[in-house]
Amino acid sequence: MQKLLASCIFFMLLAFGSCTQESDTPILVSTEDLLFVGGDKVRISGRLLTNQDVLATDHGFLFSTESSFAGAQTLSLGQKNGPGRFIGESTGFKIGQTYFAKAFAEINGQRIEGDVVELKTLTPSVSSFTPTYASAGNEMVIQGKNFPQGTKVFFGTQEAQVLQNLFESKLTIRIPVAAGQVVVPVKLVIQDKEIVLPQPFEYQAGKYTKVSEFPAQARIYDNTFFTNSSGFHVGLGRLRLSDSYRSFQRFDPTNGTWTEINFPGNPRRFAFASSSYLGGGALEVDRDVFQFDRSFYKINGSSFERLPDLPFNTREAMAVDWNGKLFLFGGRDGAGSVVREYDAIGRTWSQKRPAPFDMSGTTAVFKYGERIYVLAASGQVWEYLPSQDSWLTRGTYPGNTGQGFPFAQVIGKKAYLGLYRRTQEIWELDLETGVWKSKNQIIGLPQSINAGHFQSNGMIYILRSAEESTNGVLPMELYKFEPDAI
Repeated sequence: MQKLLASCIFFMLLAFGSCTQESDTPILVSTEDLLFVGGDKVRISGRLLTNQDVLATDHGFLFSTESSFAGAQTLSLGQKNGPGRFIGESTGFKIGQTYFAKAFAEINGQRIEGDVVELKTLTPSVSSFTPTYASAGNEMVIQGKNFPQGTKVFFGTQEAQVLQNLFESKLTIRIPVAAGQVVVPVKLVIQDKEIVLPQPFEYQAGKYTKVSEFPAQARIYDNTFFTNSSGFHVGLGRLRLSDSYRSFQRFDPTNGTWTEINFPGNPRRFAFASSSYLGGGALEVDRDVFQFDRSFYKINGSSFERLPDLPFNTREAMAVDWNGKLFLFGGRDGAGSVVREYDAIGRTWSQKRPAPFDMSGTTAVFKYGERIYVLAASGQVWEYLPSQDSWLTRGTYPGNTGQGFPFAQVIGKKAYLGLYRRTQEIWELDLETGVWKSKNQIIGLPQSINAGHFQSNGMIYILRSAEESTNGVLPMELYKFEPDAI
């Protein structure tokens, strides 16, 4: 409207001036359009109106927070030769502030000013951001509007690098290194205003500390492991490229020491073990020809009480204690889907409903509440309910399943799964919500396999052994994994 009014007035005066001397033709300045108003930036147009050849020694715009233009900010565009439109852009405005603006031109030592327009700079806001869970070094995108240049982003106390500010509506940032906290608020600092994102950011966590090496730099394979109140026990199996390993080594996490434990039975590979029972296994007497051992033991701390022999052969089965009973899952030699239950009171074995998939050492087993779970080599998570003798699928492991042989441990309502052979991934599964979260990858030699694992005081211990084909002096290494630490 102001533009139209100024033009109409000008042309009326121009028509009048055409009937008089040319020197009497007026010179006007019009404040035209607000082309863009952002958080700290304004783009505006003006016009110099005359039919004369005129030289403006300076022209531009004035901005002020006062209608009187006290303390006005001047945007000078320099000389202008002849009439016509001009456009200026100025930055450094305060967000959410009312300003007054007008065009001007300096001609023959006189300042000619246009009409005053009122504007209000915009207030920044956030509409979305992603991801809410990631590791340091990844990128985050924050969508919104009115993000001026100079916008800063903080993760807790750590300032992030702003990689791009696109159209003042899309910030791409580099997630900074954590300062010790896993969950932190994210805030934008724009001039003197702070915008805290509605949801905190969670760093991908998981801290690994090497705490020990297996005694005598031994590397054993096809071994057995179990844990109870006496400590973490690893043994049997065979030494790398050598004979059987006949005993156990017990690790005490309170003082970090190993103690050799005698095993009264025969040497064997692929035996099963839970916290309370050990048995089965075999020795390879020729290529793929096995001599089975049916001896069966009750574990009392670090001692072994012999029970009646097993009524079946078993190799590489998985065992778990449940409500005073022992459940045995799968194994080699045609027993992949077999489920067996041992009743300690009657000392009897019974066979349960077969699993709908094969189970062996290439899978992992854990329990939670009244249920037993099996992480299959394929990555499927199966739930077995002993009281109903039934199976259900409960999702799929989202990581790399490598070549089988994963591990599984439970702390509270969360299971920690993964470390398939030839992978270093561990994932957290919330057993109540079914939500998966990736954890930091394990450190150490990538060409390693799991030789044992247990949990104590909210931490998981993982014994890793270099693959048998890997040469060199590479002792088995025991790592402490803190799932929620960085």
